[in-house]
Amino acid sequence: MDKSINTRIDGRSLKLSNLVKILYPGIGATKAEVIQYYMDVAPLFLKYIKNRPLTLIRFPDGIDQHQFYSKSRPDWSPDWIPGFSIQHSEEILDYIVAKENAAVIWLANLAALEIHPMQFTIDKPRLADHMIFDLDPEEGQHFETLKQVAILLRKFLEGYGYAPFIKTSGSKGLHIYIPLVPDSSHEEMAECSKTLASLFVSQNSDTCTLELSKEKRKGKILIDIFRNHKSHTTVAPYSLRGKSGAPVSFPVLWEELDEITGSKYFNIRNYKSRLQTRGDAWKEFFENRGTLHTKREKRINPQTTTKRLAKYINKRDFSLSPEPIPEKKESTGNRFSIQFHDASNLHYDLRLEDNDVLLSWAIPKGLPYRVGSKHLAIQTENHPLEYLDFEGVIPKGQYGAGQMWVYTKGTFKWMKREENKLHFELMSERYNRTFRMFRTNKEQWLIELLENKDFSEVKLPVSPMLANSRKTLPVGQNFIYEVKWDGIRSIIHLEKDNLRIYSRNGRDITSSFPELKLPEAFDVESAIFDGEIVSLDEKGVPVFSQVISRMHQKASSKPKGSIPKYQVVCYLFDCLFLDGKYIDNEPLNRRKSWLHSSLRMNNFYRYSESIKDGKELFDAGRLLGLEGVMAKEIKGTYQPGSRSDNWLKVKYRSKTECLIAGFTKGEGDREALFGALHLLEATDEGENTYRGKVGTGFDLKTMRKLLKIFNKITISEKPFETKTEDDKKSIWLNPVLRCEIEYASLSSNDTFREPVFIKLIK
Repeated sequence: MDKSINTRIDGRSLKLSNLVKILYPGIGATKAEVIQYYMDVAPLFLKYIKNRPLTLIRFPDGIDQHQFYSKSRPDWSPDWIPGFSIQHSEEILDYIVAKENAAVIWLANLAALEIHPMQFTIDKPRLADHMIFDLDPEEGQHFETLKQVAILLRKFLEGYGYAPFIKTSGSKGLHIYIPLVPDSSHEEMAECSKTLASLFVSQNSDTCTLELSKEKRKGKILIDIFRNHKSHTTVAPYSLRGKSGAPVSFPVLWEELDEITGSKYFNIRNYKSRLQTRGDAWKEFFENRGTLHTKREKRINPQTTTKRLAKYINKRDFSLSPEPIPEKKESTGNRFSIQFHDASNLHYDLRLEDNDVLLSWAIPKGLPYRVGSKHLAIQTENHPLEYLDFEGVIPKGQYGAGQMWVYTKGTFKWMKREENKLHFELMSERYNRTFRMFRTNKEQWLIELLENKDFSEVKLPVSPMLANSRKTLPVGQNFIYEVKWDGIRSIIHLEKDNLRIYSRNGRDITSSFPELKLPEAFDVESAIFDGEIVSLDEKGVPVFSQVISRMHQKASSKPKGSIPKYQVVCYLFDCLFLDGKYIDNEPLNRRKSWLHSSLRMNNFYRYSESIKDGKELFDAGRLLGLEGVMAKEIKGTYQPGSRSDNWLKVKYRSKTECLIAGFTKGEGDREALFGALHLLEATDEGENTYRGKVGTGFDLKTMRKLLKIFNKITISEKPFETKTEDDKKSIWLNPVLRCEIEYASLSSNDTFREPVFIKLIK
């Protein structure tokens, strides 16, 4: 018989009952274990539910039995557990309010496994104090994709001045919370969350949606903002969930996402070690409260801005644009920034600090990097000092719409300054140059490079970075994944109207691919791109033999204007140099973004897309018959000529059994042994087909052992009909020995590509 016990929690008398009742049958977790959990986390838990109306989901007989929502405070509740009345459309409900640790234990004793607070406290019921974005994946969607969307949403929200915090939902998704100063109504907060979510989804429409209907989601992640309406609730941080395994909706640090493999990662059995090592991930939650960005326009203080920024303010709607609102900031007087701006027309923005503003110019072709070169520069409105570091996406319909990055920033010094003539030196890491500017007509200027101290000439040819090999696909939030294109590795050098293509070993192969000599395919003046030239079949799969045939066929050997037998395209996946600056030390995600912005729509140069779901790409690539997948460190630098773990290649490998039909005579170190083995494979029709040779995978001991066996089964005639280039230097065998080999794929002539000997089958 299950006896009740009486206890005291912080001076309150509590009666705890049915302690041995199992509430989570799958793991045998009892009510006593649930109560112990809530006792352990009560001080943290209370921080996020205190003085808030609560909705409970109770499971009195366990999660596999009847559950019910409880909103009204029971008549038999202790006097020290107050209620708070809320008028709904047809009734008034008196909600439970928890104010102390004992209340948390009292709720646990009710088997209230899930506790859902509202987004306000009872002292300010009309004002919301946080905003929630619920990332809800479809059933079976990969958690890595969900994490990547969460990281993108974090960066997006930070661009609007918010401090996002994240937790696992304990079910399928992730919850992002924004702490707010309670100075906005629930309607204002809900409308603001809708505006933000709509903008984010419009920028990430390939992965995200606002469609509640599962039929309309089409495999995309729902950015659920509908719980932000007044009286709606979300499961509390540190609340248990009424699901198998007793998962917890657990606050985590952003940097922890990499190690978390699912929303149910934390549970009633493993929470303690996490809290002991890292504590409350949200300990600074309330210290990071902000005001809704839709109200910031009203907060522009004319006393802290000058008339010099009037045009900047008038051109922008700060309720929609993440661009910085001017504040009174102390000027150092000598900072500069060059920004890469992917607007309606790709260009660069130069900003020079001038007291309390930034003098600004839009430079369509970028700052010149060859001494004596001059480029057009159009002076724009002054920008606030905060713009020196601004990066983000200005939404469509807004002034300057498009994405902006900091290309380089540092300090500068005036060498001469007149109304229509400027002379200055820019100094930053890997960028030290002296320019002269002179006005030609109102806002129009010319900018000329006088001296380039960081480099004189582009060094060609460039040796591309090489990847290390892995047998299994690495996983983690720090990786992105791409198709491993099976073609000719190429370095593309663009210099104004000239384009050259170099092979991996530095040979100029431009003449082999005249259709790729296409400077107009790019929106930038100069660049060094890394890519792969491929020839695709009708399914879009690279055919290596076709692109090799093209490379060996000189353009001059074909009649002028004739169309090559095998068409090629070049997939670009990296950028080392862009408009006068080496960017190989920039993180990969930034290099790829700049590459993508530099490429115009065309039929010959294509952007090699990356995705976060490596397993999905790997599985799809295997079905298509691709060579493999590349896993790349998203923050990794480019290391020319080096083999680096920043890139990892994982090839598809198959195993099969073959008959050994002969071997070639050994040369060099193998003169006393053999060179490679001729292989036959049985087809479905029962015939033996020649599959080429295998010459790797042997150690010295294995080769000596095999040679002894071979000497006993040599024959005089070749046991298959296919002609090989090694017929005259081969010794034939009675094909009775079987071996296991591993290979990448079948070539166009049905021989094994990259075969490796594994073992002799007895």
